[in-house]
Amino acid sequence: MDRLMKRSAERVVLFLLLLATCGCASWADPQEQSTPWKFAVLSDTQGSRKADSLKPYVNEKVLRMIARDIVREQPDLVLVTGDLVNGWINNGGADYQTQFASWKEVMKPVYEAGIRVYPVRGNHEDGPERFALPPLPARLEPPAGTRDALKNAFRQAFDQAYIPRNGPPGEEGLTYSFSHKNALIIGLDHFAVHQHKVNQAWLDARIAFKTEAHLFVYGHEPAFGVGHKDNLSFFPRERDQFWNAIGKGGGRVYFCGHDHMYNRAAVADDAGNSIRQIVAGTGGGSLRTWSGRYDEESRVEREYDKSGLHGYVLVTVEGPRATIRWIAITGEQEGGIRQVLDIFSYSLSKTQAKQRRVGPRSATIALPVFHNDIKRNETRGKDQNL
Repeated sequence: MDRLMKRSAERVVLFLLLLATCGCASWADPQEQSTPWKFAVLSDTQGSRKADSLKPYVNEKVLRMIARDIVREQPDLVLVTGDLVNGWINNGGADYQTQFASWKEVMKPVYEAGIRVYPVRGNHEDGPERFALPPLPARLEPPAGTRDALKNAFRQAFDQAYIPRNGPPGEEGLTYSFSHKNALIIGLDHFAVHQHKVNQAWLDARIAFKTEAHLFVYGHEPAFGVGHKDNLSFFPRERDQFWNAIGKGGGRVYFCGHDHMYNRAAVADDAGNSIRQIVAGTGGGSLRTWSGRYDEESRVEREYDKSGLHGYVLVTVEGPRATIRWIAITGEQEGGIRQVLDIFSYSLSKTQAKQRRVGPRSATIALPVFHNDIKRNETRGKDQNL
């Protein structure tokens, strides 16, 4: 009996904690929340090996062009999916505090415009990979305590009051969730406890209390391999649990980076929900060419890819509809040339709405209808056929 009472008490505490930390819930009909709003997604802004800079740990030139374009777009917020700086390697001898301070200085126009920035860590803010890749040569091994030093420096650099501290124990300020208008947004750290994994119990509990229409999840590593072998698919069972959780929560897009290219693919969860994996590691790191093959080709459907260009993602949410664009930033002139090279959207249809239990009460969650806008690419500036 004492054990049963203890378990019941623990569940009550978890329930109260989720209510206190999940942000302001939105119970309005998604069809009625029609005022458009935008957010940007940025990744892998670390220094390029080819960049001529006194700060090799951040690609100031590219990041500055992207920052200016973001300010012109005036989104409500920016999600950064890791590898802001080179961190523990190729850093020119700069300490971690200096690297993050330099990154924030380049992004200063965004901060000064009142646009909130929500970063999560990448592998460069963690330390050497220990599972999927061969061991590092001894000469490249960082000093003992590097992982903790990077984690602490990241937390100190990004301690703005608006960044939630509602992640699982040990991941406060690294993994978090927040509500914004008609969307639940979840940023995930893939390194705090175990490389290439998320805290699934925390994620499941957070999604269980989702009341918002849209769900947007972001993290550094792809769930399905595109280029690098060190990604969430190294642990396929846990990866599938993660993917199913996104689908169950009504999410239809997962944003990530790590691979220095742009790649959009559709991957179904176990329930048949088609979820887009958007790899946008194009914020400044050395660009790579995609081989054209996914690690799990039978499961992953390519929809669009582009190598060799830097850029970022811009998402416009208008009631039940979300439109995702990838904007390439090129050129030497002030601000660069912007080109919208990929665009697609999905809608939450009222006619497809279903009742489901979310948290302490029922809410209506609408299932999405996808719109194939691949051929409707927009171009501003030069011809997009680069």
